[in-house]
Amino acid sequence: MAGNVEITTTEKDIKNTLTYYDLGNFISYENLSFGYSNENFKVTTSKGNVLFRLYKQQSEENVKKEMLLMSALKKIDFPTAYPLDDNEGRYIHPINNYSSLFFQFMEGKHPELNSNTAGEVGKAIGTLSILSVKDIYKKENSISIENCLDIIQEFPKAKYQYPEIFEYFKEQTNYLKNYISNELPKGIVHGDCFADNTIFNGDKLKAIIDFEEFCYETLIYDLGMTINGFCFKDNNLQNDLMLSLKHEYECLRKLTDKENELLPYYIQWAAHGMLYWHLRNNMLYTFNPTQVERVRELMNRVKNLRKININKNNR
Repeated sequence: MAGNVEITTTEKDIKNTLTYYDLGNFISYENLSFGYSNENFKVTTSKGNVLFRLYKQQSEENVKKEMLLMSALKKIDFPTAYPLDDNEGRYIHPINNYSSLFFQFMEGKHPELNSNTAGEVGKAIGTLSILSVKDIYKKENSISIENCLDIIQEFPKAKYQYPEIFEYFKEQTNYLKNYISNELPKGIVHGDCFADNTIFNGDKLKAIIDFEEFCYETLIYDLGMTINGFCFKDNNLQNDLMLSLKHEYECLRKLTDKENELLPYYIQWAAHGMLYWHLRNNMLYTFNPTQVERVRELMNRVKNLRKININKNNR
């Protein structure tokens, strides 16, 4: 999420970090995205292109866990952009107390949303769901009911007041907490699988990128989040896209009856979690009209999903 966010990475930072690697001589760099979480740059050297990322929210400990996860994903040839180690085998280089890394640069495009692309990403998320989990890269989800309840306590003292959004967020948090269960199957989840975090060649998936929000979590949370990322057009859920995504996912891991029952609520929960993310970063204290518009879009999405679910239950 950009807007009102200062870019902290300089050309000098990138050049200095590049000296630790055998990646060729610096030629140029291009800003790809920047926001509260990270800054990403395409760096062109005499040997080709690489991605430079500065982590602005994750601790070095969490970045190290991501590197351990990347090592596990490499063993199963998971489609992602892998980090590059330097001449001494290191990945992380600190810049102003932030962690910076170089990654493979993946050529391709963000996808069109259709049944093929939805199925491709469903297959990849399904593959992730059956990854053998090790304690060394377990990480808590930053989105939780507890964190939602905590941020509600900040509403009265927030610099910017949004009465309609605040009232909605309180009510929806209390509603969803009745359906979010710790008794469902858990594993490693990406946590942020949207079109702009994927690289495609036509309708063929090349990589799911940006594992910054990965965590050890209820698996259908990831399914719900990915449905939000790949199965909505004009803010409305497209059943054909969802069925294609879910079908390919279940070719790898079949949902339990309880997961199928709760999936509609987890689709809501994932969208609600994104809304929480915006409130936390940093909507209560920095005014950004684009961010407010996105929050209202998410709010309307969840209202529509909840209405559809209530109507189904009343039939």
